[in-house]
Amino acid sequence: MKKSIIMLSLIAVCVLITGCGNNKEFTKKCVIHNDVLSQGYKLDSEYNIFGKGSVVTKVETTEIVTSDNQEILDYFEDYLNDTYVDANENYGGYTKINVTNSNNKVVSNIEIDYTKMDLEKFVQDNPGVSAYINSNNAMTTEGIVSMYEALGATCE
Repeated sequence: MKKSIIMLSLIAVCVLITGCGNNKEFTKKCVIHNDVLSQGYKLDSEYNIFGKGSVVTKVETTEIVTSDNQEILDYFEDYLNDTYVDANENYGGYTKINVTNSNNKVVSNIEIDYTKMDLEKFVQDNPGVSAYINSNNAMTTEGIVSMYEALGATCE
């Protein structure tokens, strides 16, 4: 479960870091499938990345934890709620935070408008992401895709 907490934390960091830009609009999709059956659950994540030009403006995230163990599901429900609510309080930009726990699944649907996020504060608190931010203080498409791929995502 510790590995998944680390993965979800890294995913949350990746989801948090983007910016805005001009030019042509785009949409990219990244997916991660993790079977952690030895620890009693499976994690599937989908990230829909929206932007303009070479920067990201919004990410819509769906994360699904599947398990027959209600304690595991309760843990992930609390963890995801706490992570996203805290991030919204610290940096803003969250236009949707919805985490449900039913039918052997915890499903989180998160929508972040990065044009409303305090990305400068986020980068100050997480200096490692500064390499993925352009000179206009916006997350680059290349940067966010490379971070998701480093977590094991397949992006199209």
